Amino acid sequence: MGDSLWGTPGIRAIKKKFPHVCIDLLVQPQWIPLFKGNKNISHLIPYHPKWYHQLLGLPSLLKIRYDHVFIFHANRNIARILPWLRTSSIWSHQYPDIIPGISENQIIHPDKPIHGILRRMAMLEKIHVYSDGTHMDIYLNNSENKKVDLFLQEHNIRSNEFIYLNIGGSFTYKQWPINKFIELSKIILEKTSLSIVLGGGPNDKSRIDEIGRQLDQNRIVKTSYRSLIENCALISKSKILITPDSGPMHIGYALKFRTIGLFWSINSHGIKRNPFNGPDYCGPLNIDNSLYSVISGSFIETKSMDSPDALSVNIISVKEVWGKAIQFL
Repeated sequence: MGDSLWGTPGIRAIKKKFPHVCIDLLVQPQWIPLFKGNKNISHLIPYHPKWYHQLLGLPSLLKIRYDHVFIFHANRNIARILPWLRTSSIWSHQYPDIIPGISENQIIHPDKPIHGILRRMAMLEKIHVYSDGTHMDIYLNNSENKKVDLFLQEHNIRSNEFIYLNIGGSFTYKQWPINKFIELSKIILEKTSLSIVLGGGPNDKSRIDEIGRQLDQNRIVKTSYRSLIENCALISKSKILITPDSGPMHIGYALKFRTIGLFWSINSHGIKRNPFNGPDYCGPLNIDNSLYSVISGSFIETKSMDSPDALSVNIISVKEVWGKAIQFL
């Protein structure tokens, strides 16, 4: 999700430079709602990772000859589509081993490591398009806002009177432990009058349910069954968003919202995170620092780590997260 949103500053810059150009976005179906309100995009084309679904989408791609194709976020599956695209200009900011079939001279190599948004902007310089700002775009419509207002009303919660806790993460090593979420939630409920919204995707339902069982049900709301865009609206109406490094974190940044992002620096197997995937390159970019806080460290105690300096790694504690939350409150 975050990688997809990182492309929106580039899309906006293209449209500003070439107002009459047609921009089609190939995107996985589950992320399409994030882009539906974006007037800079002409057509949203669903991209399915599985090859037999990709074949179904080829007819619409073959109808148009594109002047340029920019690969904002790639994986090896994209290689199946590239040969079919009617274009002589394909650019990527990722390496050939990630996208077989694309040559070295079609890869943009920045002089030094830079944020993911800036890597995408570097590609666009090939057509003389330059950044007009690095903020990501999400558009919430009145319909979704009304649904969320009704949802909050049904649970006797007012806007700006709850904290949104994103429980999920795309990988298990990105998930802050359940026991820490429970401990943090108990502190919030004890020390404030705020309610808590437990957010996450359908795959996070069991984790959300487990946390919910340990807490005062009168001030806890679960949202794993709400749509993606409704969760975006919920985040925008909360007091604070607390989330691991995941899609909702980038949504918080895109909404220019008060966000506490938790970045793991070493996982339970003792493997250190590549610093280029850390907060300096994947976190907030050119955002008012009064609107975000980043905490980086290990998510769990891992005494079996092979790394000699593993035990010196900062463990992200509930106390530290609560301390950051107090600053926003």
